[in-house]
Amino acid sequence: MKKIISLLMAILMIATLSLTLTSCSYKDDVRSVKEAGKLVVGVTIYKPMDYIDDETGEWTGFDAELAKMFAKELGVNCQLVIIDWNNKVAELNSKQIDLIWNGMTADEKLGKQIDFSVSYAKNAQVAVVKKNSTLTKDGIKNATVAVENGSAGETVARTDIGATKLVERSDGQVGALSEVLAGTADVAIIDITMAQSVVGKEDYSDLMILEGVSYGDEIFAVGLRKDSNLKAKLDAFLKAKYADGTITDLAAKYEVGINEDALK
Repeated sequence: MKKIISLLMAILMIATLSLTLTSCSYKDDVRSVKEAGKLVVGVTIYKPMDYIDDETGEWTGFDAELAKMFAKELGVNCQLVIIDWNNKVAELNSKQIDLIWNGMTADEKLGKQIDFSVSYAKNAQVAVVKKNSTLTKDGIKNATVAVENGSAGETVARTDIGATKLVERSDGQVGALSEVLAGTADVAIIDITMAQSVVGKEDYSDLMILEGVSYGDEIFAVGLRKDSNLKAKLDAFLKAKYADGTITDLAAKYEVGINEDALK
């Protein structure tokens, strides 16, 4: 009997040690990233934050440039991968990606599932319509509204606007804009950061931002796994890049509003 008890205790100790090591390994993202030799960043096509340059075929944008700089500081390569925005938390927690760095709104609900870096930019939601649209702010509630699935725009459409006819796209805010271009939606609710960058230009020349329509003040932050030790390094990196003028220069280049109070 004593031998059986001793054996069971040994098995229990091994199992406990295994769980402890797994937990530590899970939180030690710095070591995991360095061992892999790459920082995998989850993004969507979201100009001016993350998008592919037509001439070079390379990822560029406000967030993309910062992500590459951060990876370089860690001594690894930066790999930006397109994710399903509605599954971003699952992809992060399953370690398919190391960070979500894509003009992501840091809200309380999402903050219960993942950690955020220090906030580095500001944002709001706006309504985008065709230039010949007669839609008014009061009429958006009864209109067909296109949004990105799982986005701040979807939250605004459902809660602030109370829209009941939603077209939800899983291919980013560009998908929401394509619905308006195609006439399958009357209006798209998207980030002002993106709207100011693309609306009225090139493929979106027939679209405009509905004047006088804006919803909420938001802040952008990078998403990390809960208790990840990447957070301390990332926060220090963002504050340092603000202090040396890098973030201010990128903000001017990409027309992004930065969150100066949080970065000081």
